[in-house]
Amino acid sequence: MKIRNIYLALKEQGPLSRAWHNFIVTGNAWGMFHKNSHERFDTGKPKVMYNRKTSAEKAATSMKKKYDKHFSVYKCVYCDGYHIGKNRDNK
Repeated sequence: MKIRNIYLALKEQGPLSRAWHNFIVTGNAWGMFHKNSHERFDTGKPKVMYNRKTSAEKAATSMKKKYDKHFSVYKCVYCDGYHIGKNRDNK
């Protein structure tokens, strides 16, 4: 984990009301520190890394159309990129 990436990932959780909801109410944001936020659970290989948030959002939109599920874009604390994932509530 890089300090810079941790800072950027936490900054994206803002504003404070949203961060409160993501960390305290639902607890979903704590997953960004788990190794599976960077690696695929089934294979252990690194997830696809997107250099820009906009390109990750575009890919998440197309995945939503394909699988009819919600996918979230998040800043990875382990690498310098963005990844796509879905939380347990799929919201």
